[in-house]
Amino acid sequence: MKRLLSALPALLLALAAPARANLSVTAETDRGTVEINGSVYLTVTVSGDSASVPEPKLPNMQNFNVYDSGRSQSISIINGRITTTVSFTYILTPRFLGLQRIPSISVFNGKEKAVTPEIEINVVKAGQPRQQAQPAGRPVRRPPPAAGRPQPAAAGAAADPIFIKAETDRRTAYPGEQIDLSVKFYTSVPLSSNPQYVPPSYKNLIAEDLPPVRNGETDIGGTRYAYSEIRTALFALSPGPAEVRPMTVEVQVPSGQPVDPFDPNFFQNMMAMTGGQGQTKDFHTEPIRLDIKPLPSPQPEDFSGAVGNYAVTASADRAEAKTGEAVNFSVAIAGSGNLKPVTAPKLPDLPDFKVFDTMSSLDIKKEGDVISGKKTFTYILVPRAAGRKTVPPVSFSFFDPRAGVYRTVKTDPVVLQVDKGEEGAKSVYFTPGQGQTSVTASGTDIRYVSDRANTPGLARVAAGIGALPLWAHVPPLVLLALAFWTARLNRFKSANPLLFRFRRARSEAFRDIEEARALIKAGKNNEAVSVIYDSFMDYLSDKCGEKVGALTMKKAADLVRARFPRASDRALDDIRELWAALELRHFSPEASAAEGTSDLAGKYELLIELLEKELRK
Repeated sequence: MKRLLSALPALLLALAAPARANLSVTAETDRGTVEINGSVYLTVTVSGDSASVPEPKLPNMQNFNVYDSGRSQSISIINGRITTTVSFTYILTPRFLGLQRIPSISVFNGKEKAVTPEIEINVVKAGQPRQQAQPAGRPVRRPPPAAGRPQPAAAGAAADPIFIKAETDRRTAYPGEQIDLSVKFYTSVPLSSNPQYVPPSYKNLIAEDLPPVRNGETDIGGTRYAYSEIRTALFALSPGPAEVRPMTVEVQVPSGQPVDPFDPNFFQNMMAMTGGQGQTKDFHTEPIRLDIKPLPSPQPEDFSGAVGNYAVTASADRAEAKTGEAVNFSVAIAGSGNLKPVTAPKLPDLPDFKVFDTMSSLDIKKEGDVISGKKTFTYILVPRAAGRKTVPPVSFSFFDPRAGVYRTVKTDPVVLQVDKGEEGAKSVYFTPGQGQTSVTASGTDIRYVSDRANTPGLARVAAGIGALPLWAHVPPLVLLALAFWTARLNRFKSANPLLFRFRRARSEAFRDIEEARALIKAGKNNEAVSVIYDSFMDYLSDKCGEKVGALTMKKAADLVRARFPRASDRALDDIRELWAALELRHFSPEASAAEGTSDLAGKYELLIELLEKELRK
């Protein structure tokens, strides 16, 4: 009770202290004026004093086509203070002439909200042919000669003045292997504005933009066409069928305007506005079906689902440290592939260090139509004793889809020279050793408070309490018994953490569902999907007694089957289906609509009720 009462003021102070995140966001463009057939680079930088910061929520920009161009992230830990900065890059292609505005961009971390001011972009007519209007320092892409070029459409389609074509570079792939989707829009007539591209929805796939948009000219059946090509990288989530559903391009064609195909300025004005808004037309593609192959077996023990071609390195933020001081130990995984789902590699046994939770940072590059980058996991290591300490090599396994084999790479060992800290330099012995000298008195420091033999105040209080009636002693005894029972319960919880996590998983899941529905009502669909995704991972982890979020979908299903042999196939199928749907919307926020997110919350609630019956001890 004394310990509880002494800790109460500190607990109340901690609860009353407001959480500060110092969230900030800035937005800037690489130019203020752009031609109608050019592009603008928009960089949004989000900073905060936490291990992660929210992604910016881009507003609806009807005057621009928006493409994700990558991101870079940095995390610094100085004197225990964590600072995270993430820069998101987008490419904007204007659709209309005149003064256009990029609306305010906001970020929200659940407690704080930060907003950028509006940005004005002046869109002007193309002053010279398209091939010469490329931004300085950027390569000009020209199509190869038409003679050796496959026809972009059937003979009947080539006769149309406007058409669209979509194709992938492959129809079969492994989960996590990059699939390139190419969408080409052809036109042989001038348009009133740049086309507006409406991306497709996907089944069992997540998508990453591959900007910038390619523009060119070609001859088809004796007709000159201008085309714009949009490329997208696709990654399958799990084995089985996958589909790219129809996509749409919306254009405005001037009505009643004569077209002279031999006009020397024909291609110069092809994508520029011609003055009138004209008639709006939509063009659609056919669906594309893909076959996703399962990863081969057997898999390495430390394989966590990474697919691509990677290298791994390890480093510490210092070569020398003291006992008790925190050392930032970083493991960087770099290469080509989808780095978002890559999980932290497991560290080897480190008896010389205390190991604390990891933090991750992600840099994504999109060069040469290849998704690549680096994901860095930072561990906090605290040396236990002085001396020359070595962190053994850290291994990381991945599947190389080009070679069709698993590969395991390792880091070099990292050596630290650990000196004794201020506290570690003092050796304290509780058992007397041999040869120690006897203790002798060097003086006295007793000071008598009073020479009078008065009864101490504490004794008088005790005597007063003893004189109280018996019923007055009941409340203290009840409090004492309650404190004793609470202490035993806490010890039981500490000794059996999995049991209590198993029992409270349902109540915590339903609390998260209510939170997600409140976010949906507030129009925060991306945040709601994140809440449902994290809640689902925590629910399965609490039920299985193992961190499910670090496993692949297949391994998680195998774990559930092994932990609960009586679980039905329906329950496992529902787990896989909800998992795939959550990953699709979690890693592809643009797919999170209010209706779809609300359906996810409903499916999650029904699945919890089913699993509570199926996943029993």
